[in-house]
Amino acid sequence: MKEIKTIPLIATVFLISWIGVIPSLLEAYGIEIGTFFKLLDVLMILGPLLGVCIVVYLFQGKIGLRLIFRRLLIFKAAPLPILIALLAPILFAGLAAYLGNLFSNANWPQAYDISSILLNGFIIMLSYLILNTEEIAWRGVVFDRLLDKYGFLKACLILAPIWGIFHLPLFFFPGGHPAGNGLGVFSLIVIGQTFILGWLYVRTKRSLVYVHLHHQLNNGFAEAFPIFPIFLGGNMLAIWMFAGLIFLFS
Repeated sequence: MKEIKTIPLIATVFLISWIGVIPSLLEAYGIEIGTFFKLLDVLMILGPLLGVCIVVYLFQGKIGLRLIFRRLLIFKAAPLPILIALLAPILFAGLAAYLGNLFSNANWPQAYDISSILLNGFIIMLSYLILNTEEIAWRGVVFDRLLDKYGFLKACLILAPIWGIFHLPLFFFPGGHPAGNGLGVFSLIVIGQTFILGWLYVRTKRSLVYVHLHHQLNNGFAEAFPIFPIFLGGNMLAIWMFAGLIFLFS
């Protein structure tokens, strides 16, 4: 990855992904768009993957692409990072939902029984495993380059705001973030996850498997448990608990 320039990669990923957000934003504000324009939605999902493929190919050709995607097949790692990668997202989400419900003096929503939570969590996680390609860009290239140049702490501190700004268009929808998250709580999650995912990346010998699994388990079970304010009548306590647990753990 040493020959790859991070700024062109970041700019390319942002450009492709943000173009993909435009159709949804226009429709959210009641602006009619054509069928072809709607198809650009896919760029929002595939932006990181396409950005990596374009920039890495320009700098390193097929060899560079082969080296990156090979890291999706690195499974050998110590037990501790594997356990954290696979279990921490579920534990964080479950504990945050429990504490949020407890301190809100609210009844646990009947729709969220253990079987539905597990089923929905894994279904959502599996869909994100296929659709969400962020880790190929952020840990696979950008963090990788920053780590070699600046070391772990500084690399995380540089990447966190970049990764946060990448998600900024989500807050341009009417009413803000579709899940009801505020910018403050979302920033806390991004900072905490940057350090956790960075640690996992280093401790698994730069494997992309475990950071990808952790990221998508985090997304899947945050939706499966009663955490997001949009499902709780705007109650922010559970999502703040979730953000706090991630931040403290990091």
